[in-house]
Amino acid sequence: MFLQIEKKELIRNFLVSENLILRVNNDFELFKNEVFISDKVLDNSYENFKEKIIYSDKTGTWIDKNKFENLSYLKNSKDLRNETIIFSGDFKLDYPNFSNKYYLYNLKTREKKFLLKFKNLFYFFRKNTFLFFSDKIKIYSFIISDDAFVWQFNLETLGKFEDRDGNLQNYEVLKFIGAWQNSILVACSGQLVLDINSNTGELNRKWQALPGYGSSAFQGRLQHKIPSTDGFQLDISKSYLYHLAGAYIVTIDLVTGKADYQSLKNALEEHVFSGFRWSTGYAEDETHIYTIAEMNRLKLGLDYIPQCIVAFNKKTLKIDWHYRFEGDWIKTEIPQIANNKLYQLSGDNTLYIFKKEE
Repeated sequence: MFLQIEKKELIRNFLVSENLILRVNNDFELFKNEVFISDKVLDNSYENFKEKIIYSDKTGTWIDKNKFENLSYLKNSKDLRNETIIFSGDFKLDYPNFSNKYYLYNLKTREKKFLLKFKNLFYFFRKNTFLFFSDKIKIYSFIISDDAFVWQFNLETLGKFEDRDGNLQNYEVLKFIGAWQNSILVACSGQLVLDINSNTGELNRKWQALPGYGSSAFQGRLQHKIPSTDGFQLDISKSYLYHLAGAYIVTIDLVTGKADYQSLKNALEEHVFSGFRWSTGYAEDETHIYTIAEMNRLKLGLDYIPQCIVAFNKKTLKIDWHYRFEGDWIKTEIPQIANNKLYQLSGDNTLYIFKKEE
């Protein structure tokens, strides 16, 4: 399906979109017949917005030469559509005493306005004119056009769950998975996914139980439940959630509400794979999911675990293509796909670029 066309070394981070690929190695390089270089020391706060690359440093600079004073970092801005970013200001170097002021900036109108003041906000998600954010314990809804709060949902009302060691813990938000019809889907600790009405804040549905799934380790405390929910992703069809967990695919059908799982053992063993590496996300298109699988070192007679990037067929539940990283390895970087090209950053800071064959 794919042919490796290039390997770029000394790559620290990258982003792809329909138009841009960003290379970060103490400077910028845009692979679009243009090169932008920055002598700034960058942190990990950067995003791409159509024709702009936005990054955070002490002056809050981005590529089209606009600046904000005392910008500390962007807050999950990739979830907020291409016209809006959120950042926190009044940066303080005495970590962890970060700023508690958050601002909105509209890239089209170039309007900046104060959004809200909270001690700690970790997750943001936007659906139409609604902005949802969380401090891990509570979820808040805010209408951007009206500058008004609509509702809040307190996870403490859900009670507590027993962790793998048998200790009782409060539920916390792990991430916003996405939006479906009039709902937002929220991944929580304790192997819990919430479906919350985006207009009212009412809890529509929740998923946690999955009879038959899971191992009996930790005295079975994680058994008969869905896997860790920060591994779920909303399919491109926006009709179901999926998670490639080890040697299984776990799905949640948003139409019927049914959670299910299926063994992929035979499909994996066909290519001498032991399972899929755990991930918080995947690259995908209409037909395939792209992720990392680990090979069975015992069957191969090796003292290390080879890793491969694979194309997993959504319809047949089989692996249609894979590429083995010889002498290299993958940490937690998620594959990215755009313009019929597939990208994977390795643990040795090499960016592998594959082109889809006709």
